[in-house]
Amino acid sequence: MTPGDFTAATVTEPRSSRSLKHVVSVAALVSSAVLAACSSIFGQDLDGRYDLVAAAVEVVFLDVGQGDAVVVRSPEGQTALIDAGPGVDLSAALNQLGIEQFDLVVATHPHADHIGGMWQVLQSVPVRFYMDNGQPHTTTTYLTVMQVLRSRPEITYLEAVPRTLQLGSVSIEVLPLPPRASSNLNNHSVGLVVRHGEFKAFLSGDSEQPELQYFLQAGVVPDVTLLKAPHHGSDDAVSEPFLAAARPEVVVISVGFGNSYGHPSPSALFTYPRYANEVFRTDQHGQVTVSGYEDGTYKVTLGATVVAQGRARPSEPGIPLPAGAPVTRPQPVGTGIAISVFADAPGNDNQNANGEYAMLSNDSDRALDISGWTLCDAARHCFTFPSGSRVPSEGMVIIYTGRGVSDRARFFMGSGAAVWNNDGDTATLYDRTGQAVASHAY
Repeated sequence: MTPGDFTAATVTEPRSSRSLKHVVSVAALVSSAVLAACSSIFGQDLDGRYDLVAAAVEVVFLDVGQGDAVVVRSPEGQTALIDAGPGVDLSAALNQLGIEQFDLVVATHPHADHIGGMWQVLQSVPVRFYMDNGQPHTTTTYLTVMQVLRSRPEITYLEAVPRTLQLGSVSIEVLPLPPRASSNLNNHSVGLVVRHGEFKAFLSGDSEQPELQYFLQAGVVPDVTLLKAPHHGSDDAVSEPFLAAARPEVVVISVGFGNSYGHPSPSALFTYPRYANEVFRTDQHGQVTVSGYEDGTYKVTLGATVVAQGRARPSEPGIPLPAGAPVTRPQPVGTGIAISVFADAPGNDNQNANGEYAMLSNDSDRALDISGWTLCDAARHCFTFPSGSRVPSEGMVIIYTGRGVSDRARFFMGSGAAVWNNDGDTATLYDRTGQAVASHAY
């Protein structure tokens, strides 16, 4: 492919102090040579209709541990890489996928778990365009990526400003970024919507609730088929208004096994299945491939096995947690309240007291006042809820074992050591009169 194969528009240098001397003249990655060959690549039959089996966009979530690396491949074979993981070597995974070059590489933001492996990709694989949010960082990881980019003048730099890029028949919409109101790099992550006909995927790095709210207010959150869980399923990135707008059918959480952050959070494990048909985790399922078709249908593949497919959304929320999720969820007792316990904290339980938690969920149609109620384990380690505590209708509250500041949705028992027994325990909730209203043995 030559630069003449692409449509042109002016793109300016990033507004930052770094000296990337690439003033470019491209806004789209459409190759006329590839598009001219679409009929053979798409596999059109004699009456001109597309063979949907051959016309899927693939969104591949690489298993990189605690980080993000997502490959997008169009039906025509053009490829994009969104983030490059925390520094693991991606060459084996890319070779397995048959990827020999990238038409577009995106760094959503300059944290090491997203760009740690970027310099290796830029050095070892031909790359045509590189995009980031234009926000510099002082880390060695970031500076190394910049050094490699300066040594590769054939790579054209694009800043993440609102535009639509074409990757063959697949469009990648770059969303507007919020103003840099703070030093929080997560909330300046590049947001992308990948579209292939009726199939849409939403990818936004480590966006937390403020950036997700910004996307909502900007009116750029479509009804999507696939959502990459923002910020690895962290509690600060679970937004029900955002999920209500996006209405994903599949959520994929890119996360490392036993990570020290406690990702994915209990609120993510509770909330995502209420909106999506399927929830997958790279720490449990490994590499996850979602194939999306022009008519909006999709399939999810783990290895060579198709484990899910569909298109229609459920008529109402309430999908069960995915197999292997660590939180057990019994049926509610009497009041509509149910207790769940995650006893096995990552690492040493006694050194990570907030890695274990209990959760109260309310399946009723009204909020429940639990002021003065008490939650205890079998050994009578108890926590009493302060005045004004409520479990919202069809919502939940989390009770962490360790210390912290409560905010009415998250409570802290204040213990300096683990409370819930990994080998089995009983959680009991008592009302203000001492009457047991819910119990959960595991």
